[in-house]
This record gives sequence, structure tokens and C-alpha cells, in this order.
Amino acid sequence: MKPSTPVAAITLMTIVVAVLLQTHCVRGQTQAFDLAKLLPKTGTEPIWAVIDRNLPQVQELVTAARMECIQKLQLPRDQRPLVKVANPSEKEKCLVECVLKKIKLMDADNKLNVGQVEKLTSLVTQDNKMAIAVSSSMAQACSRGISSKNPCEVAHLFNQCISRQLERNNVKLVW
Repeated sequence: MKPSTPVAAITLMTIVVAVLLQTHCVRGQTQAFDLAKLLPKTGTEPIWAVIDRNLPQVQELVTAARMECIQKLQLPRDQRPLVKVANPSEKEKCLVECVLKKIKLMDADNKLNVGQVEKLTSLVTQDNKMAIAVSSSMAQACSRGISSKNPCEVAHLFNQCISRQLERNNVKLVW
């Protein structure tokens, strides 16, 4: 997996660096500012290697939920993955709802569970605080503006937003 930097991460990092550099300059400190002190200590292993190693655990969780939901909704076992499907059938939208609820990304009130997004991101990135903050921000952005009362439609809209975020960050997850 090749790393790509999401615009949100660049913007966030730009703001953080600008504020910290201004603070550093205003205080008149003579030591050089070390940006590395802000980033989490993950050892010498690149974050993309950590993600590649840990993502299969989350994929197993998603696949198990998907298979249960396919059976529950009496869909064909070879049901197409729905991550990037723009116009799924109503039954496929309900499959997405079932999967998102089984893995607790969508709660009983049909809202995106930001806490679960953070938990799964922590699992995949070995508690990388920057990745958790970015994924939390993206999840909150996905939640804004969705006003449908139909849980299957809400799940479809979440699915569209989540899949765009995964694609932008080169994360390969299928449901």
C-alpha cells in the first residue's frame, strides 16, 4: 500500500505547525523546533506497514458480519461488495445497514458511532493519535448533513462517505 496524504491531514498539520512555529517565535526561544516531538512514537516501523499488518483483523470482523447479514437478509452468498456501489438496491442498502450495525459503526439511532471509528482506527494503527484524530474528524464529517429517517438509506449514505475516505487514504477494506 502506497501512502497518500489526505487533504484534511495536510490542512490540520499546516495549522498545527503554523501555530506552534508562531508560538515558538513569539517566545523568542533559541532552540530549534522539533516537529517529531508532536508525532506518536511508533518505533521504527512506518505507519503503512503497521496498517498493512493489522487491517486483516478488521477485515475479518467485517467479513463475518457481512456473511451473517447476507444470510439474515436471504441474499445470494456471492453478493457483490458494496463499498463503491453508487446505486445499490434497497435490499443492498439494508445489507450495508446490517453490516455497519453488526460492527457497531452505526448505532441504534442510525448515527455513525465515532467512538467505534476511533477504536477500530486505534486497533489498525496501534494507537496512532494522529490517525485516530483524522479518522474521528472524517467520521464526524460523514455524519453531518445526513437527515434521512430510513435506516437503510442512512447506511448507504454513510457507506458512500466512508468508502470515499478509505479510497483517499488507500485503505483496502471491503464489505
